[in-house]
Amino acid sequence: MSRFDNEIRVSWSVLDRLLDDDPIASQDPPRSQSASLTELKQAVRRDLEWLLNTRCHLENIDGGLEEAPKSVAFYGLPDFTAVSARSRIEQDIMTKSIETALKYFEPRFSNLKVSLEPVSNVDRSLKFRIEATLEVEPTPEAVVFDTVLQLGSGNFAVS
Repeated sequence: MSRFDNEIRVSWSVLDRLLDDDPIASQDPPRSQSASLTELKQAVRRDLEWLLNTRCHLENIDGGLEEAPKSVAFYGLPDFTAVSARSRIEQDIMTKSIETALKYFEPRFSNLKVSLEPVSNVDRSLKFRIEATLEVEPTPEAVVFDTVLQLGSGNFAVS
């Protein structure tokens, strides 16, 4: 068994492969295993924030097109700025919408769970916890993202 067999192999997204932090360098510097995993988690956090802050204005399509909601035309979340965020029904709809969007558009996650943290009457935000398994080789990595929806602006912040 070579010493590389147990190293984490990171499969970078197309966007990450196209982005270049140092365009003058002819090749990327070698990355350590821990640095690669840390950078991958940061890239996933960035992609997650972009997904949650993208608004989809389309409704579901009838007519036997089961795969349509998984297409890029439905990328993002509905606009939550006009809903009553204090309503338990609306909170459940938001939680389910986030979970569905992640299942459709974040293939690096498995064992996905989205939960709403307890709501305070003073705070003008909702806090969601996204727990998943990040699929990396050879050992999948558990990840948790704390996500805050600012009710006034409708913007999500992911940490």
